[in-house]
This record gives sequence, C-alpha cells and structure tokens, in this order.
Amino acid sequence: MAYTDEEILKKREAIREEKYNTLENGYYMDGKIINFKRKELLETFTIFLPDTMKLMPESYARVKYPSEFRPQKIFTTLDLSVNMGFTVFPSEIQSNEIQQLSERMKSAIHRSNPDYQMYSTENLMDTKGYWFAFRSHAMDSDLYNMMLAIPMEMKLVQCSFNCSYKEYQKWEKVVLMMWESIRALEEEI
Repeated sequence: MAYTDEEILKKREAIREEKYNTLENGYYMDGKIINFKRKELLETFTIFLPDTMKLMPESYARVKYPSEFRPQKIFTTLDLSVNMGFTVFPSEIQSNEIQQLSERMKSAIHRSNPDYQMYSTENLMDTKGYWFAFRSHAMDSDLYNMMLAIPMEMKLVQCSFNCSYKEYQKWEKVVLMMWESIRALEEEI
C-alpha cells in the first residue's frame, strides 16, 4: 500500500503526539517538543514549567499587567503571547473553603466585566485546588484565561494563565498538568 507524503507526515505527527505527552518526557505541540523543568517559586512550592517560558521582565509586566495587583512572578513565552502568573498570600484558608473562594474570585471578575464569558469551576485532584476559566477581550483578539487557587501550608497560592483564545485548546490540558505538578517545598524534601 502506497502512502502519500501528507499521510506519512500525519502519521509522524501522531507518533510524536503519542510519545511526547507528559511533563517528564516532553509535550509535543505546534511541531515542537516542549521540555519541562521543575522550578521553585516564591519560596513556597515547585512546579514543572516549560523551558521555553522565561521570567517576564518587570518593565514588560507593568505594561501588560498595569494593575498593582499583578502576579508576583510572571513567566512568558518569548513572543509574550502565553503567560503564567503566580502569587502567594498568607492565609488560614482550609481545603474545604477553597471552592467557595474560587467561586468568589470568579464572581468578582464577572461583576467588574459582565461581558466576559465565564466557564464552570473545576477541581484539581492532586493539588486540592479549584480553577475556572473565562474569555476576555483584548485590543486585537480575545484571550483565554485560567485562574487557580490552592491552599498550601497556611498560604494561598493563586495561579493564572492566559493565551490567545484561538490557542487555548492546545494549552489547557498542558496547563492543568503543570498545575497538578505543584508541590509544597516541604513535600520535595
């Protein structure tokens, strides 16, 4: 049976997608293998992050996130189109209260931006956190945003992610895998 060049290329892509679909071995996306490394953040936790994401310079962060309430650490791709932020708050919130907190965060965002499309709040099993997503508007396109809240050792870890709305389907699964990789520093020792 003869195969066309297009069929061969599709088969190669399928093999790469099947082989590279974890954070530990790499993840195949957009014709490239993204490698991940575990990084320590904010003296509180570790997480697997893509090698392709670098810490956003403060001067860029002030422009892209003009509010003084921007994340404490923001990682971004070289073209600044995919961003992941992290903030740690002192908190005595309990695991059983985190879903309510996530719902309140989502309600606050929706109240201040009623035209945003909000999606349901979901649970992350390994990290005991809750996340939700919403579609927002930018100057030239819509954005897909994800927010996560995790209770951790008398602290609250808040994570955020955003990318172009047209890119979200390839990123959402990877982001959830990264968020599930979060471990308190005490667990790492």
